[in-house]
Amino acid sequence: MFWNLQRRSFELNESDIGAETGHSSETSAALARRSVLKAAGAGALALGAIGSASTPAAATGQVTRTTTTNNVNLYCNVKMGQFDAAGNGSMVVTCGNFGPDDATGPVSLKFITPFYVNVPSLPSVVGGTSSWLYQNTAANVPSIIKVAFSGMAAGSSVAITVSLTLEANAPNAPAAGRAIFTTDASNTVDVDSDLTRNCWPVYSVRQSANSPSAGSVNLQFVHHEVPLVIGGSAAQIPFRFYNGAGHVLSGTRSVSYFTFSTPFYTRVPSSGRPPGLSALYENDDPAVPSVYQLQLPAGVGSLGAGVPTTVHIPFQAQLGAPFGHNGGGGIYVPSGLDTQGDFSNSHHRMPFLLVNTGAV
Repeated sequence: MFWNLQRRSFELNESDIGAETGHSSETSAALARRSVLKAAGAGALALGAIGSASTPAAATGQVTRTTTTNNVNLYCNVKMGQFDAAGNGSMVVTCGNFGPDDATGPVSLKFITPFYVNVPSLPSVVGGTSSWLYQNTAANVPSIIKVAFSGMAAGSSVAITVSLTLEANAPNAPAAGRAIFTTDASNTVDVDSDLTRNCWPVYSVRQSANSPSAGSVNLQFVHHEVPLVIGGSAAQIPFRFYNGAGHVLSGTRSVSYFTFSTPFYTRVPSSGRPPGLSALYENDDPAVPSVYQLQLPAGVGSLGAGVPTTVHIPFQAQLGAPFGHNGGGGIYVPSGLDTQGDFSNSHHRMPFLLVNTGAV
């Protein structure tokens, strides 16, 4: 196996990682239900190359119990299969409820695909209903599927097999998606007492390395990990975009595109968005990622390979978010007159530190 990334260290959640559109609105009651979670632990982070991971210290969420709410503890984990030479593969997502109470309201799995990976057909699940939240077959844009259940008994679990296809020109460094199993925004009867096991990273695994041809540009990006206060104001995060093949007076000749998905319980508020940023898919439910695309004008790298084009994008941690590190994913690609052979360095995780209160 070229990449064997199914490590036990992924067991907790994604905090260990340093077209058809739709829109839904979080009800005030649902948001109030989600906001009662007050996280008390912290996750550890190891920042490194794509494909590395570390195990965080588990965070234990504390909720206010009432006689009218069920205290559930939902979780998911993923067993990723290997893509064959034709690019066909699958994964098995196990979703369950540690308890102590039955989930009697709607709960659902949301799966956001890695870049270069598509879902050819929705999974068939006994007792569940599958649907597209957002479908886009472009290699640099993720899709999102949902598998909904009317509830989940304490101590029970269900295994969901999802068919996948891998683009032929996928980079050698594997892209990452996410599987998230949570209560739905409309569910006001169930309170998830611990969000540390709800999310699992999903990596593409292929049989052999690709041999990409050289291109005219080498696009990469980095971002500053500014802490976000849960339920607080948005922070303007600096994103720096580089063209490793650029030199003086010779940068990108055409526009380039940065596409990213938001982390779990993190949003991009409308106020403060930079020019050129558009929403491909937005969802106000904090447990569902949104997808955005930023268009950068030509000229990236025209002052040299080490001189970036910097753009600030606002991010905000929503009420009820678990304390610790939370990650989305982004990719930076060229268009028009510019080409890039190997995209291994153009995509990676975007971790954010979520804190409760106080100075950071």
